[in-house]
Amino acid sequence: MVWLNVDKPTKKCTLHMNESCTYLQKKSETLNKGIGNLKRDGEWLSFSDPKLAKLYHQSNLPEYEFIDHC
Repeated sequence: MVWLNVDKPTKKCTLHMNESCTYLQKKSETLNKGIGNLKRDGEWLSFSDPKLAKLYHQSNLPEYEFIDHC
């Protein structure tokens, strides 16, 4: 499983694929960022394949910068 961190304030989508990534390990539901649901500052979305995450970015958030973090 891979995770896409959608960050609305910075207009960035960051792809995380390595389970040992510290950012991925620290992901959590907060008042302003959801896991699987969009909130004020963004969301964490899970995908079965990195290609699906990139397709989601291209289709839904093309104005956001895409970062392949790990």
